[in-house]
Amino acid sequence: MSVSDETPTSSKPTSTMSATGKAKKRIDVAVAFALCGALFSLLIFLYIFKQERDTVIQSFYVQIAEDVALFEQKLTYTYYGMESLQTYFDLAAEENSVDLSVAARRIVNSSQGIEALLWLPEGQLSPTLFTVSESDLATGHVEQVLVDIFKSDMAVTQVIQLAEKPVLVVSTGQDQQRMLGLLDVEKVMQTSLENSLQNELVVHLFSSTAESDKPIFSMGQGIVAEDSIIDKVITLPDGTELTLSFAATESYLAAKMNYTSVLFLLTGLVLSLLLASYLKRLGLQLTRLKDEQEILSEQMIDTSWNDPLTGLVNRTHFDETLDIECRRAVREFSPLSMILLRIDDFTRYRDHYGVDAADILVQRISETLKSCVSRPGDILTRVDDSQFGFILPSTNELVVQLAERCSLAVRTLALPNESEAQGLCVTVSLGVVTLQPTRLLTAERLFDATKQQLALASEAGGDQYKAYIENSSEPSLTYSV
Repeated sequence: MSVSDETPTSSKPTSTMSATGKAKKRIDVAVAFALCGALFSLLIFLYIFKQERDTVIQSFYVQIAEDVALFEQKLTYTYYGMESLQTYFDLAAEENSVDLSVAARRIVNSSQGIEALLWLPEGQLSPTLFTVSESDLATGHVEQVLVDIFKSDMAVTQVIQLAEKPVLVVSTGQDQQRMLGLLDVEKVMQTSLENSLQNELVVHLFSSTAESDKPIFSMGQGIVAEDSIIDKVITLPDGTELTLSFAATESYLAAKMNYTSVLFLLTGLVLSLLLASYLKRLGLQLTRLKDEQEILSEQMIDTSWNDPLTGLVNRTHFDETLDIECRRAVREFSPLSMILLRIDDFTRYRDHYGVDAADILVQRISETLKSCVSRPGDILTRVDDSQFGFILPSTNELVVQLAERCSLAVRTLALPNESEAQGLCVTVSLGVVTLQPTRLLTAERLFDATKQQLALASEAGGDQYKAYIENSSEPSLTYSV
């Protein structure tokens, strides 16, 4: 026989989720919140960053529009000056070259970019070169490329490389009264695009008359921001198109931005981490409280089912189990036995030795009784302060042997009991009853009969057992020791 501390027909409720699983779930929620907060902050950062960058680029476009307008204005003034010179030269063709050169300097402002003029008065075979500024652009000789352009029938503005500089060749007049103006492209761009060049911008100049798609002139350097490139087309009076391509450098955009977006990003990340940390602590605290609640609930269940001092099944559960076993015995047609055991003179023992010693005695007796049973289905319980009970399914006369074994085991402990007389030891009294599986087998009848046998044993002086064994085919047997 063996001792079972739990009912064979029911089990303790278990939680559907372990504490570890709950904690993990709470931590996952905190991490997910942190990731969502970081992602949201990143999206806000990207949006604000894009808006700031677009604002800087739009400001750059406004500045470029102003510079392009100034560049186009200088070229227009240049054409007007060329037409004025053309008219003057047509009227004063017989003047000497010195007078014509002085007139050219007066009429053409050198700041507009005209460096030299090429003039072919009527009746001459070779063009005459007039230097307008102090530049050595074409001083001393007439480049063959200029002569070819001069003698060609094309009147379209062209850009050529002369003295290692890009030169804009402007043509006016017709036939032998034709004139070419030479403009230093670099000088014109530097004077008209001064603001752009000071702000780390990259500028390329393209011409519709160029033979390749490469720029005919470039200014500025740096890492170009691809989203800032803008082209401005300038149409000259003769129909020639020049394209100015502007691009801001990354360093230019970085210097113009105030990076409010970074502040938003850092603030969002910090807030997300703080809130995630708070949620994590809150989740852990909630998990801890739930774990404590589960522990208290289990303790309450243990207290309601088990005796806190001995760990045995308590009286409440004992009564429930006894009723179940009685119905099972009738259903399975098997006898059911019960033993009630009481410590003799327990009240006097407790008064003499104290409550703590009495509790220790109860624990010693319970451990001894546990060792006396070996069957899996047997139930051992603490009925009250000094009384224990056994529920023994399918047991007949063998129950008497168990009672003898329990009484002998307690006596063998030789626990001193001086409350009665010197040298006496602790003993127990037992009441034993076995009932057959009939309609008369009920929990109340079995318990009352066992209690009556226990009373008989106690009245007989204790340290013994009284047994009643019911037999359906023979008269009932009563044992007395």
